[in-house]
This record gives sequence, C-alpha cells and structure tokens, in this order.
Amino acid sequence: MDVSVLITVKNDVENSRRMLRSLYGVKGEFEVIVVDAYSDDGTFELFVDEGKNLRMTVERKKGNRAMGRNRCIELSTGRKLVFLDSDTEVPSDWIQKLIKHSDKDIVAGKIIQKSDKRWGDLGRVPIYFKNQDVTFPSNNLMYDRSVLDNIGRFDEAFQTAEDIDLNVRAVEAGFSIEYVEELEIFHYPRMTYFSLLKQSYYDGVGRRILKRKHGLKSSLNLSNVKRHPIIEVSRLGMGMLGYTIGEFR
Repeated sequence: MDVSVLITVKNDVENSRRMLRSLYGVKGEFEVIVVDAYSDDGTFELFVDEGKNLRMTVERKKGNRAMGRNRCIELSTGRKLVFLDSDTEVPSDWIQKLIKHSDKDIVAGKIIQKSDKRWGDLGRVPIYFKNQDVTFPSNNLMYDRSVLDNIGRFDEAFQTAEDIDLNVRAVEAGFSIEYVEELEIFHYPRMTYFSLLKQSYYDGVGRRILKRKHGLKSSLNLSNVKRHPIIEVSRLGMGMLGYTIGEFR
C-alpha cells in the first residue's frame, strides 16, 4: 500500500461520520489508520463498525496527539503518510491529486473552513523558518516516510504545535514543504467564541515551547486584524497570556 491516511481522534462522532462518508467515495487505493484516545461518545465504535467498508486499522491509545500520530505511523504500511483530522471532509479525487505530487517530500494542501461563525475565515498566524511557512497543520499534510526516517517522528513532549515542530525539523534537515492550492479539503470547526479563545490560549503555550526549542517567533496576520479586529485582538491577547504564563492541563 503506497498511501496511508492517518487519523487521530477523541469524542468526535458526528464529524467522524461525515468524514467516513466522504472517504467511502474517494477514488484510488489507500489504507486508513485510526488511533482513538479512548472516546466515550461512540466514536471508537463508529470507526470499528463502519470502517469495515474501507481498508482500515483501528486502535485505542491514551495520550496526546503526538503520541496518537506516532502510533498511526507505526501501524501504517504506506510510503506516503497523509495526516487528516476527523472534522474534515475530502473530495472524491483527493487521493488522485495527492498521488500527482508523490515525487515531493512534503506536501501541504488547502483547508477550506466550513463555518457560519463570523471568525470562520480567520487565517493561520504564520511562523517562518528559513523563508518557509512551517505552520501548515497535520491535516491534509503528506510526508514521505523517508523524511520521518531522517528527522524522527512527532515530539511527544508537545501537547500542541507538535506539527509545527515536525515541519521545523524537516526544513532544518533540508526538506521543502510544497503548498498545493488545488489539493482541497473542507474543515468543520466546532467553535464557540469561548472555545476559540481557549484554543488561542493553548496555542500560545505551544508557541512558547517552540520559542524555547527553536528560537522561533510568530508573525502577525494583518488580514485577520483587518477583517475581524476585535475578535483577532482578543484571540492574540489570549495567545499572549498562554505564551507568558500558561501551562497545559
């Protein structure tokens, strides 16, 4: 099997059901590896039952996302490892488009936000390392296995920003991340305004760890400020609070 789709999940049954429906229609050959962090809402059972329609391996493992993703890598057999979140939906030609870029070491695709919230169009707050954007999340992100053999897997000390750390280490080792606009998926964020601020807080904690490990600082996304000044300023404020004094729970 040349392509392995790697999914970590916890308590996301409805989004997972929609994602599975989209995977059923994907053309091409691929395996799916799911590591569930002991969901108690039926998510694990959903993958076990409905995953029979796909070439799928489902396992449970306690721990953070980095631990789950590393277990996915261990269970996979593909040369191309594609990370995907449970709250996404993929088009039928997704794998075909990925394979078109199989000669690249790392490929990051486009994530289209499907949200009716005012802040649904907020973009990432980028970090650049050696003139490359390293903030592509491990969602619609494809790594050649040889890259991970070279740089190692996810750093399990990270509770968040583990994907940024992996990208930084890849670029440091001389690999390039190619962004492919046509490689689209759809993301369905589960965000209240409170959860947006909570996420920003813990993003700040993660970026403090990135600063400590790699000496990297975030850039300001001016388009976010122009579109949603109050929301973005409050988000940046919570991120700064997490960066300054925050701890993981």
